[in-house]
Amino acid sequence: CMVARFAGQKDHETLLNALENLATKDWRLILIGDGPRNSQIQRKVQQLGLGNRVEFLGASNQVAAQLSNAQLFVLASRWEGLPRSIIEAMRAGLPVIASDVGGVSELVVDGETGFLVPPESPKALAERFETLLTDPAMREQMGRAGRARYEAEFTFERMYQETLAVYESVLQNKQHRKAG
Repeated sequence: CMVARFAGQKDHETLLNALENLATKDWRLILIGDGPRNSQIQRKVQQLGLGNRVEFLGASNQVAAQLSNAQLFVLASRWEGLPRSIIEAMRAGLPVIASDVGGVSELVVDGETGFLVPPESPKALAERFETLLTDPAMREQMGRAGRARYEAEFTFERMYQETLAVYESVLQNKQHRKAG
């Protein structure tokens, strides 16, 4: 499953080119999202002969439910900040294969919670896909590790407490400067 806007930042083409190289393997891809490049990507799917394996769900408010039915998550991208979709995938207990751009490496621990691949590299993406497609035990282990990382680092309560601590620290420093 990939959850991403169909726009220039996201690299659906590299993902599709990678999957074309895995035509003999058993896989199905669900794409969730919408955007200006949706029609272009749908044409690419048909051109590659992948129409019976790729499903376009459009924009969805049911991402968590879709992720709960997936076996792995992918985010092929040209650039990123800190992608929430990866956090959602980790919450769902999915191993993640993602382009190593922006803040992605702050989320995905390569070889532990999933794999980081160079951007715009269908070969590297296909190799990592094949590894996880053919090793269910590794998928489960990485998914569990991702869920544990989510629980330790990215829950709302944790983020709230850390943000609150920053504000309290700033206020204390301000009060010390006024008193001094």
